[in-house]
Amino acid sequence: MNCDVLSKFRELYQIDPSHYAKSPGRVDLMGSHTDYNHGFVVTMPINLEIECAFTTNDSGVISLYSCNIDTTVKIDAKTGEMIEGDDWGKYPSAVAKVLIDEGHELTAFSGAFCSSIPIGSGLSSSAALEATVMAILAETSQLKIDKLNMSLLSQKAENVYVGVNCGILDQYSVIFGERHKAIKLDCRELSHEQVSWPKDIMVAICNTNKPRQLHGSEYDDRRAQCEQAVEVFAKIDSKIEKLRDVSIEFFHEHKDKLSPEASKRAQFIIEENNRTHELEEALSTNDKAKLKDVFARSYAGARDLFEISNDAMEHMYTAMSTATGVVASRQAGAGFGGCMVSLIYKNQLEEFKSSVFDKYKELTGIECEIYGVRTADGTNVEAVLESKTH
Repeated sequence: MNCDVLSKFRELYQIDPSHYAKSPGRVDLMGSHTDYNHGFVVTMPINLEIECAFTTNDSGVISLYSCNIDTTVKIDAKTGEMIEGDDWGKYPSAVAKVLIDEGHELTAFSGAFCSSIPIGSGLSSSAALEATVMAILAETSQLKIDKLNMSLLSQKAENVYVGVNCGILDQYSVIFGERHKAIKLDCRELSHEQVSWPKDIMVAICNTNKPRQLHGSEYDDRRAQCEQAVEVFAKIDSKIEKLRDVSIEFFHEHKDKLSPEASKRAQFIIEENNRTHELEEALSTNDKAKLKDVFARSYAGARDLFEISNDAMEHMYTAMSTATGVVASRQAGAGFGGCMVSLIYKNQLEEFKSSVFDKYKELTGIECEIYGVRTADGTNVEAVLESKTH
């Protein structure tokens, strides 16, 4: 429990918080853009987290302070509308609106947030915020919402009220996270299985310090191009509903019927979905040559077929893939900047960090941030004991 967020809450509101909530960020290890194509993703909830100390209030107004941005947003608990605050308030506002749409009456609360998840980096800071607010409102308003529905409602909040047409990956990952485990998520069945993890390997996240901006970006274009491919293929085989249903053999047989852009996007998704199964096997057998190969193919496809790379990511990939202690490197999240991910030897984290930092700065002039991370538990709420508040 972060004592800083508890102290900040007391400073702001002059009372002790009753509860504490947190959600992890997440990094995808394989499965870029496969979620909205109903495919598989190997994902890892991480110990970069958003935390909130909170208690109910009787004002009818949800008041939320961000330690990171040093601003407060206020939301009408009856309508979900933001009545004061900065742009980040659209996420908790969206969650409130979705719950109100479901017919729930919300109890207002006051909260203070602190986050160690880099904003706009591709590590699901927005999903972590949404999930945390969802869990808090479920607690304060005594709502019975299971984890799957929390995931779906958080996704709906982002789709409908934030305006980002994301899949289920981020919200599901941060809500269902478990310590010591990675997740292989089936985005059609909305179920997951645990993935074995080699004892000598850890994850390093490398932030290019080039923020992503998905709303109004090429993200929606990529999704539309995938849907265009499905529309064409479904006319040939009516069983095809999403790109998950398309074999690589079928794709090559019929790809000439697609536009050049839709063809490239579809090829990447089909191959990337197959790579999730390859990665699961490579992790379970600790096959480091296979790990390197499958990560490298994923990044090449993201760059050349899905075209979600940029100069900063290219330079970071060069720095990561040649660094001391590296096993495998690839993109993370939706691309277009933000963070990238490497599997590295646990006993060489500091050497890896130093090597990447120096090489990336040499190539770009930018000082990057590198985090060695471990798995983390998913969204949870707990009562604050008296001893923890002082």
